[in-house]
Amino acid sequence: MERIEIERACERLVHAYSRALDLGEMSAAADFFAEHGSFARPMAPDKVIQGREAIRAALLTRPKTFADEASCHQRDDRRRQPRRGRRASYLTMISTTPTRDMAAPYVSAGPVYFGEIKDRFVREDGEWKSSSGADRSR
Repeated sequence: MERIEIERACERLVHAYSRALDLGEMSAAADFFAEHGSFARPMAPDKVIQGREAIRAALLTRPKTFADEASCHQRDDRRRQPRRGRRASYLTMISTTPTRDMAAPYVSAGPVYFGEIKDRFVREDGEWKSSSGADRSR
């Protein structure tokens, strides 16, 4: 039963993080990371950002003109320890920059990004948090 609870908690974390990004709630998205977590943007996978507050600062620099929707499908939770876990997620992201006169739903000519994100999770103060995310966008 504990394994199922851990898998579900990590699954909810990934979906809630994706939703926060979709809604433009960048500070809330950063809260899903562990204090000493790391993150690399899909378009700059070699530039790793260390620490929750540095991640927050980086996310807050994201242009507010973007309209993104991310679809995240997960596979295979391979938990090795009760306080750590990992999971791979497949991500499809459609992005556009709507003009002021556009109303949702937006039409997008792209770009469309897809790839795999390999997350690692850690239990911090009783909550599961992302400790790292490595993206392989295509």
